[in-house]
Amino acid sequence: MCTATYLPLSSNGFILTHSRDEKAIRPAAYPPRAVSIGGQSVTFPRDPQGRGTWIAQSADLTVCLLNGAFGPHQPQPPYKHSRGLVVLDVFDYVSVDSFINQYSFTGIEPFTLLLAETGRLLELRWTGERVFTNEKESTKPHIWSSVTLYAPDVIGKREQWFNTWWRQQSSPSVNDIRGFHQSAGDGDPENDLRMNRHGEMYTLSLTSIWHDGGRVEMIYEDFVQNTLTQQPITPSHAIV
Repeated sequence: MCTATYLPLSSNGFILTHSRDEKAIRPAAYPPRAVSIGGQSVTFPRDPQGRGTWIAQSADLTVCLLNGAFGPHQPQPPYKHSRGLVVLDVFDYVSVDSFINQYSFTGIEPFTLLLAETGRLLELRWTGERVFTNEKESTKPHIWSSVTLYAPDVIGKREQWFNTWWRQQSSPSVNDIRGFHQSAGDGDPENDLRMNRHGEMYTLSLTSIWHDGGRVEMIYEDFVQNTLTQQPITPSHAIV
């Protein structure tokens, strides 16, 4: 249950930022660390409950998760495994297209994946029965809100906030978009970008992937534990 934004950079890079909106009873996440997956270094924060993640980054690929596909669904457990593990499974494949064509999605709860590489942005939605893919324009900004948490009218309102903010920017930075994620809204704490629903569900953390040419960095802020981590991503930065 999350919000994600994508900003193109003039260097053919991008900034992908993700607000993790979750139940307060969810166990505190482990901070980002680098792990070897599929022979490459992948950096990600980890969810202790499902052992997966909501965002992960290698030197070349960013993968980001939102719950649900096109609309709310009725959960039908037991599921094969957590949706957060799908994010990590992507890195076991030689390419994004190989993952799409070969991965077994059956038995996993519906989700949306964002897969970003230099010059390419792909949106994948799994409904529980079918996979839908959509090549998004990587040179344009985008925003996504989890369909399991936000109603269509709220999602539309958030898109308006984002488009208005974008038009006011000349060359937005990582700090600018992170500020948007923390302040955008109309005073309704249940649906503002940094949301809080009576302390039972709220924005737990904010993660940005800054991919600018050959430089890649993850910025992770945990609002619950009040910690901030800035970590450069390099092919050799792995724990085997």
